[in-house]
Parts: sequence; C-alpha cells; structure tokens
Amino acid sequence: MFEQAVQVSEAFRQSAHQMQGSLHMALKGCPECRTTQMIASPALGICEDCGSSLVVLPVE
Repeated sequence: MFEQAVQVSEAFRQSAHQMQGSLHMALKGCPECRTTQMIASPALGICEDCGSSLVVLPVE
C-alpha cells in the first residue's frame, strides 16, 4: 500500500506542470473478485488476489 502511495505521489510530481483544472483520481479494479486500487502507473496490471486482468472503473 505504501508503494502505491509513493507511485501516485511521484506521478503527480512529474505531471504537475501539465495539470490544469481539477484532478480526479482514477480507479482500476478486478471484475472477478471486485478489488479496487488507484491507478498509479500507465499499466493496469493483474489482480494480486486472483490473477485476472484489471480494468479501469467508471466514474460514478
């Protein structure tokens, strides 16, 4: 969990000069076991719990 927070912080730092307007956090999740995580890198990856491919979750 700490590693994800560091990745998010670093992503914000690197893109801070490009940001305009409001920033919305994006989430990725596993359709199989319903876990969710913040997107902290360009690659979505696979679920650590069940091995399924993660997908971008819609904004509610």
